[in-house]
Amino acid sequence: MRLLLKNAELFDGESDEGRKAHVLIDGERVEAVLTSRPEGYEGDELDLAGACLAPGFIDTHTHNDLYAVWPDNERYMRSFLRQGITTMIGGNCGFSTLGIDPATPYGGDLYAFFKHNPNYAEVTGFEGWAKAIDAHSPVNMACLCGHGTMRTALRGLGDKPLTAEELDRMERDLDAQLAAGAAGLSFGLMYNPSMYGEPAELERLARVVARHGKVLAYHTRANSKVSMAYPELLGRPHNLRAMDEVLDIAKKTGVRSHISHMIYVGRQTWKTLDKTIDLVDNANNKLGLDISFDIYPFDCGVSTINVILPVWYQSLSLADRKKRSARMRLAIEILATKQLLGFGYEDIQITWAGPDHREYIGRRVSDISAAAGEKPLDTYLRLIDEGGPDATVMMFTYMNEHIINKLSRHPAVHYMTDAWIVEDGVQNPAAFHTFPRLLRLSREGKAEKLGRMIRKMTGSAAERFGLADRGKVKPGYYADLVVFDRQKIAEGEGESSPIGLPHVIINGEFAVQNGEFKNNNLGRGIAVK
Repeated sequence: MRLLLKNAELFDGESDEGRKAHVLIDGERVEAVLTSRPEGYEGDELDLAGACLAPGFIDTHTHNDLYAVWPDNERYMRSFLRQGITTMIGGNCGFSTLGIDPATPYGGDLYAFFKHNPNYAEVTGFEGWAKAIDAHSPVNMACLCGHGTMRTALRGLGDKPLTAEELDRMERDLDAQLAAGAAGLSFGLMYNPSMYGEPAELERLARVVARHGKVLAYHTRANSKVSMAYPELLGRPHNLRAMDEVLDIAKKTGVRSHISHMIYVGRQTWKTLDKTIDLVDNANNKLGLDISFDIYPFDCGVSTINVILPVWYQSLSLADRKKRSARMRLAIEILATKQLLGFGYEDIQITWAGPDHREYIGRRVSDISAAAGEKPLDTYLRLIDEGGPDATVMMFTYMNEHIINKLSRHPAVHYMTDAWIVEDGVQNPAAFHTFPRLLRLSREGKAEKLGRMIRKMTGSAAERFGLADRGKVKPGYYADLVVFDRQKIAEGEGESSPIGLPHVIINGEFAVQNGEFKNNNLGRGIAVK
């Protein structure tokens, strides 16, 4: 497509200031950025009449790498495109298709992750994955290797330590995927089996990532002042201990590190905001480390239903979990945590509990337990048993307006959705509204200034994850573009499209035109070199 986008207020992803400009697209790339209409131009034109033109937004934390390789994935991807997202970073929280031996004997353990894609063997290497993205994805995608899924393929779920041979194999597989184009590695230290990775294992893999100059992304062990991740409930807040682990690995290995979804679960955790910022600033400005993080503008988020259970409990057999001693210990720890954290069962909403338990969808655990005449813990554990590995929850008190405002302005921040469309149950609002909501908050003075926010959404994010020729509106760069009205841009209601965002262009072609989604499979698998 050859197209002149004229009379734009251009935010180019490099400067913090907008300017009046015309942008000429030729094929999949930007040909020119002009101050006046090119003389003799006779191609197609679109008069933006002063609307904002920016690089397509980059979602730095998604799990849509799984959905993007499927045929007929429009339902799962269109809400993200309508937000202006043109590129995603997948493979987060330790879960990815990359680096898995397709002949693994632990396919059953991987089933919960890959159940919708029984042909996952075709996308376990970077080249096969990239081909599938090219064939099926409406958005561009780069992908991290997932420590959790790599470890599962070698050793299965659970706390079994890796043998020396298995660790050698994981290191070789990771090195090969990074050389082929994977964007980095992710640890999911709150999830089985990443949570069982020993320090020497994590550091060894971090060194592989550092050798390639790529990013190590962390779902840290704790996102709250008190958690089930550490045995001591008092003393240094657990979310700060979890950040200490990130910084310690960075000091020892030199790896560029990224803290995924910086959240503050529980009202008492909100008080640690300044200390977490101090840790990042000290690491970057005084210790010479390279630490970044990302956020979304919501007070809630979706996770697996067992995410709040302590490591010791998750490592027990089903029979041992039912023993009175285990239940009593668990009850005492959770009760103490609730009181110290300012987070309770009323802050946990069931988003999915399996097809046989639709009556729980959308209800808080506290309401379900009251109606059943049960103790809330008994209800919660019953829902885990009945819902199985697919059960999910929406947890609240993640953030407040002050935290979102302050973090959005930090120089090391990026923005993300951490959301996916579910077949049934409660949808995550981030899947529909993240980037328009951020832009609306910016306009209202409740978040980062517009030009800086757009740079963090685009050029800065592309640089962070090594996305060549993307994230900026410059000659020779890919024509990933979004058009929006700065005075009207806002999130819609429920699952509706955002307001004031009519056009999205990916690789030089319209993906959304006049608000209409076009599933043209325009996305590319991005190799990070």
